[in-house]
Amino acid sequence: MRDKTEKLTLRISKEELEEIDSFLSTNSNYTNRSEFIRLAVLEYISNLRIGIISKNNTLHVNPIIEKSLQRAVSSGYFKSLDDAYEEIINEAWRNNIISGLIEAKHKEIEKIEKTLEGEKKYDEL
Repeated sequence: MRDKTEKLTLRISKEELEEIDSFLSTNSNYTNRSEFIRLAVLEYISNLRIGIISKNNTLHVNPIIEKSLQRAVSSGYFKSLDDAYEEIINEAWRNNIISGLIEAKHKEIEKIEKTLEGEKKYDEL
């Protein structure tokens, strides 16, 4: 059986709480604030670990890749860095790489949801 969950006290501004509540009122995927915040934190950690976002919440591109793309732009292979990213994304789409990534994320979220369901049932005992 799982350990009982820990209670966490969180300080948050009134405006931030109103933003969360507004989001929850239009999104029935979450049953309460705790569930939403728990999932949001786990998703954020996951994104940082796999390098999708950087610590300042911007798109993270490996510096070596970015430097290579900038050289390709300078050499005239692409009009701009944005064009390079767009072509890479389109190529990934055509080769089903993006759908594979989405499927992997979906499985990861299902695993988290199962864990939360188990915790919820345990909490109800």
